[in-house]
Amino acid sequence: MKLGGTGGANTNRGGLEFEKNTDLSARIVRDLSDSYRLNLITVEPSALNSKDPVYEVIRLADYKKIGYITKQFQFYNVMKNEYGVENQNHKKWKPDEVFFNLETNTVFIVEKKWQQGAGSVDEKIFGFVNKRRLYQLNFNVLNKEPKPTVEFLALFNADWWLHGNNGKNMASYQDYFDNLRIDGIKIFFDEYDYWWFGLK
Repeated sequence: MKLGGTGGANTNRGGLEFEKNTDLSARIVRDLSDSYRLNLITVEPSALNSKDPVYEVIRLADYKKIGYITKQFQFYNVMKNEYGVENQNHKKWKPDEVFFNLETNTVFIVEKKWQQGAGSVDEKIFGFVNKRRLYQLNFNVLNKEPKPTVEFLALFNADWWLHGNNGKNMASYQDYFDNLRIDGIKIFFDEYDYWWFGLK
C-alpha cells in the first residue's frame, strides 16, 4: 500500500501508534480506576521468554483477583501457569491484547487492525474466525469442564474503516463486518465496551 509514496513505513508507524493508544491495560487504568486496580506481576517464562507486561486485575469492591491482562507471547506463559496447558498449534500467534477473565472462564483475544488505505488487510481479517478456533484448541485439551471459552474481538480505526474514502467505507466494508459478526467476531472502533469483557 502506498500513500504519498511512503508505502508500508507509514502503515507500520500508524499501526504501532494505534496499538499504543488502544492499550487495554492503560485504558482500564484511565477509565475504570474507581472499580479496578492493575498489579504488575512476574510470570514464570515456562513457554516463551517475553518482556511484555502481565497484570493482575483486582476488583476494588471486594479486592478479588478476577483475571490477567497481557499480550503477544506472554499469552502462552499465562496459559501455561494458570491452566497448565501448552500451545497445541504448529504456529504461535501473538495476540495484540488478551484478557483472561477468571470469573467468567473466558479468554478475550483482541486483534487490532489500523489501516489508511485499501490493501491485503481486507482479506486478512477473514482469518479471524480461524484464529479464534486455533486459540480455542489450546483450552480444549483440558480434562475438566467447563473449559474456558475464547472470544475474539476486532478493533479497527474508525477514520479508515468507517469514515475513509470520503465517507464511503462504511458501506464498502459493511459485508465484511456482517460476515465477521456471523462468525462470532465482536467488532469495535477505536474504543472498548468494557461490559463485553465482563467489566463494569
